[in-house]
Amino acid sequence: MSKVIGFIIVILFVKMIGDNLSSIGFNVNNKWSIFILGGVITSALMILGYGGEFLIFASDSPQLLIAAIDPKAGVTGGISFALFLLFGNAINCFMEEGLFRGIMIPMLNRKYSVGMAIFLQALLFGIWHIPWAFKWYISGMVSGSGGFIMALVINFIPMILIGIVFGVMYYYTNSIWTPWISHFIINSILNLVHVSINGELNVGMTIRMSIFQSTIFILIPVLIILTKKLNKVRVEHISRINV
Repeated sequence: MSKVIGFIIVILFVKMIGDNLSSIGFNVNNKWSIFILGGVITSALMILGYGGEFLIFASDSPQLLIAAIDPKAGVTGGISFALFLLFGNAINCFMEEGLFRGIMIPMLNRKYSVGMAIFLQALLFGIWHIPWAFKWYISGMVSGSGGFIMALVINFIPMILIGIVFGVMYYYTNSIWTPWISHFIINSILNLVHVSINGELNVGMTIRMSIFQSTIFILIPVLIILTKKLNKVRVEHISRINV
């Protein structure tokens, strides 16, 4: 429900300031950049993450499992739940990309450099995910001060890094659809594709995502160069909302 409310708030905010969704990057001017960065590269690096997890735990005979599971909430279900997760991911990605990339980057860029604007929205993106650490602690998914600190780190630092990546994708393709597709693919794969190690699900998720996030973060210069070669419409400056 909170994601739906956020979805509505983003739309209302854009309408209230007299703009439309295309003004915050909902365009497909650079289709190949959007497809390659958001879809192909994200998917390939997620496969790399799973492959790395399998190699590291090879002695434990890891098995791939396709099932509808929300690892963060610890909830499982059938086909209807899988569709619910996919729908929720679509709404969640629209809300978060519209807010953090589409609205915050242009607003912050009015006062700060592009690099600083991307970093600040990523920092806020990390802070946005901190409540998950408290949810894990309250629900018993983690216990003790050590478990809580680990949950804080997992839900903060990686979100800053991926927030920077999403910000770069948004800025250099001038389209929300690039990080939206990437974000949707990541969340949906994590919801539907799982690894069982000694009968336990997703115990290697931290390793899997560390491989993915560190690799895509290191590849940021490559992503920038690639977008400049693929873009059909030259991105001279970021779209600015009228505030």
